[in-house]
Amino acid sequence: MNLLLLVTSCSAVYEVIFRVSLAEDVTVPTGAFIAFAAVEGNAGADVTAHTQIPATHGVRGYQGKTNVCCAPEPTVSLHAFIDLDGDRVLDPDEPRGADPTNPIRLTDTSAAHRTEFVIMRPPAPR
Repeated sequence: MNLLLLVTSCSAVYEVIFRVSLAEDVTVPTGAFIAFAAVEGNAGADVTAHTQIPATHGVRGYQGKTNVCCAPEPTVSLHAFIDLDGDRVLDPDEPRGADPTNPIRLTDTSAAHRTEFVIMRPPAPR
């Protein structure tokens, strides 16, 4: 009997560092998280956080990071949001922000890509 062991490895890892601030009219309830996502391509509705940190009442600025793996020079859209229900998925009622230069092509694995933007209230329902 021959066994074939398949080992997968990541050919390239890109680090993304987020600095986000909250708009003046955005409040953070107890138990919420600040979530960070690097979504392949130009994401629309399907934004799922790779990492998140607990939000702190009264704190207006947060820093987080995530890694993007495997594809050489991937194109991603960078997002952050207040995860009100802890499910890591951007829901319509959750405050959010996105890098204004989305989508971004990551090209350097030796230095982190840095982004900075504001988390704002969600758009009004249509």
